[in-house]
Amino acid sequence: MNFIKNVFKNLLAFCVSMSVGLLIGEFVVRVFFPQVTSPVQFFYDAKLGGMIPVPNQKGFKNHPNVYHYDYQNNEVGMRDTRQLLDYQGIPFKILSIGDSFTYGWGVNDEESFCKILEKNIHQDSVAVLNAGASGAGTDYALKFFRVRGKDFSPKVVIYYYYENDQFDNQDNRYFTVKNDSIITNDSNEFASINAIQKNKLANSLIYNWFSAHSHLFGMIRTQVGVFWNNKIKKENEAKVIAENRKQATNQPVETQPEKVIEAKKTYQSPYYLTYKYIKALSDEVKSSGAKFYIFHIPSHHSIGDYQKFKRMDQNDSLSIFCLKNQINYHSFTQTLFKNKDPLKSYYFPVDFHWNKAGHQVAGEYVYEVLKKDKIVK
Repeated sequence: MNFIKNVFKNLLAFCVSMSVGLLIGEFVVRVFFPQVTSPVQFFYDAKLGGMIPVPNQKGFKNHPNVYHYDYQNNEVGMRDTRQLLDYQGIPFKILSIGDSFTYGWGVNDEESFCKILEKNIHQDSVAVLNAGASGAGTDYALKFFRVRGKDFSPKVVIYYYYENDQFDNQDNRYFTVKNDSIITNDSNEFASINAIQKNKLANSLIYNWFSAHSHLFGMIRTQVGVFWNNKIKKENEAKVIAENRKQATNQPVETQPEKVIEAKKTYQSPYYLTYKYIKALSDEVKSSGAKFYIFHIPSHHSIGDYQKFKRMDQNDSLSIFCLKNQINYHSFTQTLFKNKDPLKSYYFPVDFHWNKAGHQVAGEYVYEVLKKDKIVK
C-alpha cells in the first residue's frame, strides 16, 4: 500500500513539475519570442499528388505584431466558402492559380485580391476561383489545371507568377523534364513522404489546438518542420543531380554535336523549367477554349532593386518570353510604383507578403486589365 502511495506521489510530483515547467516555457516564449500560430494548414491531395490548403477548414493564422487573418477553404482546398456544386451554377469562371500571394497569406478572405477582383466585377454570373497554395510553383499550376482546373470549365485562367516559383520548380515535385519533354512523375516524393503524417495532424483536434494556441508548441513545431523539410529537399536535390548526370554525355564539349551543347546551355538556365511549364500551361488552357494570362508579382527584393536601378531582370526576361510565345503578360510593378514607397505601403515588414492595401491595388489592376480586354464589364 505504501509503495502504491509513493508511486502515486512521485507521479503527481512529476506531472506538477512538468506542468509548471511547460507553463513557464510558454510564458517566456510568448512574451520574449512570440511565434506564428495556426492550425495545420497543409494537406496531401492524392488526386493532385501534392500539398494543398486543408480542405473544409475554417481557421486563422496569427503572426504577432504583423498580422492576424481568418480563412476558409472549400472541399478541394481552394480559398472559398463555395463548394464544387456551387461552381456548376456559375457560367463564367476565372481560375486564379499561384502561391501564397494568390491565396492571400496575411489578409482575410474578403481582402484577398481574388475576392476584390470578384467584387469589382460585381456580377452573380461571374466567379473568381482562388486556387492559391503556399510554396507552389509553375509546375503546380500546370498540374492543378490538368487535374482539377479543366473540370471547372473556366473562361479565363490567370497564373500569378511570383519570383521564387523558379526555385520551387527545381524540386521536380510533379514533373521531370527529359530530352526537352515534360514527363509526369509517378509520385511526388517531395510531398508523399510527409503525406500520411500531415493528413493525420490536419485531422487531429488536439494537435491543431496546441498548434493554434501555444507559442511554445509553435516554436518546437517550426524547428522540427525546418529540419524535416531541409532533409527532404536535400534528398530530392541529390536525386535531381543524379538524374542530370545520367542525361549528360561524357563526350568533351568540343566534340559534342551543336544541338547537345545548346540543349545543355538551355537546361542550365534558371528559367528553363519555368518557361517549359508556362508554355505547356498556356497551350493547354488555350486548347480548352479559355483565355490565358500571366501576372508577375514582384518580390520585395525586386522592388528594392527597381527603386535603385529602374529595372527587374526577371520582369524583363519573362516579358520577352511571353511576347515571343503570344502569352498575355502583365506585371504589377508599374501599378505598385504609383506609390512613392510601395515596399512600405503594400508589403508586410516580416514575411513580405502583400498587406490589405497591396491586395486592393492588385485586385483593381487585374480588373482594369480584364475590363480593357473586354473579358468583364
